[in-house]
Amino acid sequence: MKFSLRPTSIDDLSMICQLLQRAFNASHDAPFLDPSVMAWKYWDCRNDWEGPRSYVLERDGVIVAHAGIYPLTFGAGEVRGVHMIDWASAKESPGAGLALLLKMDTMFDFIYSIDGSEMTRKILPAYGYVECARQWKGARPLRPLQQILKHQYRQILKHPYRDWKFAPRLVRNFLWALALPKAPDGCLHEGWKSEEIGPSEVSEKFYSQNMADACFSPRPPEFFEYLLRCPVMQIHLYGIQDKRGPKGHFAIGVLRGQARVVGVWLRDPYREAWQAAFSLAQQAATRLEGTCEIVAAGTEGPSEQGAAGSGLRIVGHTPVYLRNKKGKLALPPDFQFQLSANDGFFLDSGNSSYWT
Repeated sequence: MKFSLRPTSIDDLSMICQLLQRAFNASHDAPFLDPSVMAWKYWDCRNDWEGPRSYVLERDGVIVAHAGIYPLTFGAGEVRGVHMIDWASAKESPGAGLALLLKMDTMFDFIYSIDGSEMTRKILPAYGYVECARQWKGARPLRPLQQILKHQYRQILKHPYRDWKFAPRLVRNFLWALALPKAPDGCLHEGWKSEEIGPSEVSEKFYSQNMADACFSPRPPEFFEYLLRCPVMQIHLYGIQDKRGPKGHFAIGVLRGQARVVGVWLRDPYREAWQAAFSLAQQAATRLEGTCEIVAAGTEGPSEQGAAGSGLRIVGHTPVYLRNKKGKLALPPDFQFQLSANDGFFLDSGNSSYWT
């Protein structure tokens, strides 16, 4: 019998969890399978996106593959794309995952992929996905001793003779935490400050209406309303401003001691502005309870330079793959693939997982 595709509802929760548990060899209580997290990802109201956010492939009435979608739109929403999350298939149904991918390809203008498995990175180029950008990842310790005690010290207790890097890592992280970031060139950013705001205070006016020049995908207030309901962690939204008015905004959430910069959106995204924004994000993170480390991500170019200037250490780069079959999407070289571009900002392994 042929495969059939359909959107899911919350009534499918149990069957989807069982499929994902088997496919990823996860325990039944894995954080990403928590019912509240699953419901938020796929069925909670998102007024910035019309349509389902989860699909399954069935054969003989049995779910054999699943794909959640994390949406991204451009213009007035006429160019619609997705990042697939929780993409998995039943081990006894070889080819179902690929069949689902091909069906999804016909439904959207583009599909992109960040941080996929090694197998995913091998498969995608064979089906027309090309590397369109490289995502940088940066981090900085904020409270190195607490970080060691929460995570790495536990590993020492388990393997006291194996992890000889404990002391050098602690010294390095102390030096990184103490190093003060350089001030942006000139005095352009004197008076810049951030304060916590609500979603309704987000200004969309500074987003470019020309897709060819857009450094960001516009995120309306409705997106941030959804974001702030995240059950994995409490997310805080901050506005950036000076005496003349708003300069942008950023969002941060703290998960198991790691402050994650969900995203930064700027009116004028040049290097010095990025540097000032990431400096403000670090200041905000230190005021949040339980933060040991701050991490962020973006696309190679001015944002990476600004992040490094703010004191973040660039710890790695990840390819971003794009399938743009219909040719409707035209991205500038520095379009920002931040943690908010996929599920990277709320992924929870169940343990502290620091980048430094």
